[in-house]
Amino acid sequence: MRKLLLAALICTPLVAESNEPAKRLEESAAVFSEIMSAPDKGIPDELLEKAQCIVIVPGLKKGAFIVGGQYGKGYLSCRRKNGRGWSAPGTVRMEGGSVGFQIGGSETDVIMLVMNQRGADKLLSSQFT
Repeated sequence: MRKLLLAALICTPLVAESNEPAKRLEESAAVFSEIMSAPDKGIPDELLEKAQCIVIVPGLKKGAFIVGGQYGKGYLSCRRKNGRGWSAPGTVRMEGGSVGFQIGGSETDVIMLVMNQRGADKLLSSQFT
């Protein structure tokens, strides 16, 4: 019985952690669907057709008290080289900091469009800033 309980305690965090990417992917899809279904606030189709990549970060967290920071995880997808369809989603992490007079916190859904190949190449490089 003890071994079973110990195995359950060890495996629970692993299972919970493995569901996090799937949950984040579902949240990213929900954010995109929500913005596109808004009648006057959706991304224009002609702009989306010109985009090389799309980045969606659901729930980007920002907080500050003199020194500020932001952090969020999401997904990106880029157009295939032949121009038809989109790539499989890849993970992204957004982080940042700031200094100055500021106080507060917020959580925001972020959608970014990368409009040219140079931007897509920078985004896909290992040291995008």
